Order: sequence, then C-alpha cells, then structure tokens
Amino acid sequence: MMEKQTKIGPVCEKFGTFQLKSVLVKNDAGDWGGEPDNNAVGVIRSTNFNNDGKLDLSNIAYRTLSEKKFKEKKLFANDILIERSGGSETQPVGRVGFIDDEMAKTDYAFANFIQRISLNDEINPKFVYFCLQQMYEMGVTAGMQSQTTGIRNLDWKQYIKISLPKPSPSEQTAIANILSKVDEAIAAVQGSIAAAERLKKSLMQNLLTGRMKPDGTLRKDDEFYMDERFGKVPMGWHWGKLSEVAEIIAGQSPQGEFYNDEGVGTPMLNGPTEFTDEYPIPVQWTKKVTKLCKKGDILFTVRGSSTGRMNFANQEYCIGRGLAAIRPKHDGNIQFLYYTLTRISEMILAEAKGAGTTFPNVSRGDLMKKVILIPTNQNEIIQPIIEIACLMKSKQQKIATLERLKKSLMQNLLTGRVRVK
Repeated sequence: MMEKQTKIGPVCEKFGTFQLKSVLVKNDAGDWGGEPDNNAVGVIRSTNFNNDGKLDLSNIAYRTLSEKKFKEKKLFANDILIERSGGSETQPVGRVGFIDDEMAKTDYAFANFIQRISLNDEINPKFVYFCLQQMYEMGVTAGMQSQTTGIRNLDWKQYIKISLPKPSPSEQTAIANILSKVDEAIAAVQGSIAAAERLKKSLMQNLLTGRMKPDGTLRKDDEFYMDERFGKVPMGWHWGKLSEVAEIIAGQSPQGEFYNDEGVGTPMLNGPTEFTDEYPIPVQWTKKVTKLCKKGDILFTVRGSSTGRMNFANQEYCIGRGLAAIRPKHDGNIQFLYYTLTRISEMILAEAKGAGTTFPNVSRGDLMKKVILIPTNQNEIIQPIIEIACLMKSKQQKIATLERLKKSLMQNLLTGRVRVK
C-alpha cells in the first residue's frame, strides 16, 4: 500500500519519512574567491553541473581563497552540492552534484551560487543525493524558485523542509549501490564512446589523406607521386573541385505567405536549429516549393555561426536559404562526401568569417570550388570510418537504454514500489 507523501511521490508504507533539515551537519554557501595566484584551487560553479546530476570538472575554474576560507569551503567525500542560484527559462535551479571519493582526493572548493550540505549518520548521503536528483528531474525545484534581477533563486528554507522517503539504513545503501552501478555502467560506455571518437578522428585524418590504406597499413614513399601544388598524393588519387564528385543545390525560401505550422504542404527546413542528432524535424510547411532535397542528401548549413553543420535528409524537404543539399555524382559514396566535408567544415566557416562580414555566408559557387582529395576507391577508403561510426551509434543506444533503466529504477526503488532486500 502506497500512502505516505514525499516530494518525490507517495512511498511504501514500510518506509519512514524525514525532513532534509533534520539530518544536516553542514549547510553553507560557497565563496568565489579572488583572482588566481600560485595558491589557487579548483572552485566548482554552476557551469560544472549537468542536468543528469553529474559534475563535469573538465572546465574547472581556479580561484584564490585565504587559508581560513579554504578550510571552511573545502569539499569532502559524500558532500552534496545544490545549485541555489542561476538557472534559465528552460533550466530551473536545484541541480545537484555528489562529491565521490575520487573527487575528494583533489582540493576543491565551491562558488557562492552553490550550497553544500553534508548529512549525519542517520541517512545514506548517496541515497539522499539520488532523491534530490529525482526531485529535480520531476520538476519540483521549478516550483521553489523566485526571480530577482534576472537570476533565479531557490527558496532554501522551503527546500530543506522537503519530506523524503526513509527506508531502513541497509535498504538505503542497497538502493544507492544499485543506482551507482548503473551510473558506473553509463560512464564506462561513455568512456568507450570517447575512445571510439578519438579513433574515428584518427581514421578520418589518415584514410582521407591517403596516408593509411583501408587495411590499416601505412603507404610507403613509392606509393605516392608529387603534385606541384599540394605535394605527396597517393597513386590513383587526385586533387579536384567538390563539383567534380558532388551535385550542390542551394536552398531558396519561397516568397510571400506560403508558410504554415499545420503540416500542410511540403515540410520546410531553414537551418541547423531544426536538426536533431538523428534527423531533421521541420517546424514549418510550405504550399509553394522552390528548392527540394532528396532523401539521403547531405544538408549543409551555409549561413551564420553554424556554417558547416550537417545532417542527412530522412525524406524530401523544401530547403531555405540557410541550407544546401549535397549529393554524390555518378557512383560516388555519400559517406565519403560527408566525412570529407566534416574535415573541411571548420575551414569553410573560418573562410566565411574572414570575408569581412559579421554574418558568415557560403554560396553554392564557394562550395563547388572547394578543392578536395579524391580517391578512385571511395567505398573501400570510407568503410573503416563507417564501421567505427556504427559502433559508436550502438554504444549511444546502449547509453539510452541504461538511462531509461536508471529512470525506472529511481522511480521505483526510491519510493519502495520495488523493494530491495
């Protein structure tokens, strides 16, 4: 029977409940410190918080605190951090982070928009951390924030009065261990994706320049010829314009009152804001078609700071001025085109920015004149890159599965819907 109410929902009748304030040992705001000097320490701030409850310390800020102040604000294992001020319209305050044993080995402090709590021995700190993260994901903290001078503030007095579930100490530990194991599995897959991404970049650099053969061996000096302009080129390869291997269709927005958001007509794409990781999602439709892309075309952004960002068309679209559609000529390989464009996309954006305009713009003519290295065996060259990209996609799907599992476990274990022996 589920009857006791907490901030994360009704909980099992065999669970107790507690107010957060009743178990606090430490409850203090951080300090931003002064300009860094030789004694600077890492200070965790709002930008180190992720929405999933993880702390990203890759961009830690370094600040100087007095010896006394650092002693007060030093973080220890099992400390819980809560983002007390900040947020945005789409991101409420109340994000949480947990200081684990590994983080505690480094001297870290925390900034003034962050609140640190540590708990007494009545309650498992990792269990409470997961409860607070669940509360954030449920949107509870959105109703606890006020806004002054553009900054959102968490009502701290209300926050520490929240009622949370209290299973037995052994069940708290078991629940925390299970959820931690899922987090470890997610982190392990994320690490393997990062390694695969590094491998993919290395393959792109070596395969698409011809330094490496598709079988993974390096070409010898006698397998190159000298190009007067570009230097060593693999035998059978040549430098040519993008127009030699690709057809390029510049987008054009229909003129007049032809747009609607009711799904009437042809789906319309204007730029990368409509791209997802998988496929584009149109937000407009048009009754008058100008330029069309085909299913499978590369959609290449040609305007603004996102110039060079790409996606594949999963169906036919009408494309606006912010996009160009690129497809291979003859029997060319679309993946070869995609990864070749990926390699030069940053250069294309840099050249567009260097043209003296505040709004980068790449024309169809600009793209057609781009010089690329063209092999005779595009399919063989690109295959190892495709394989590693497929591996990464399968790992990303595994992460999505693990995240769904964790969400289900948090909903059920923390409230006692599913009991842990």
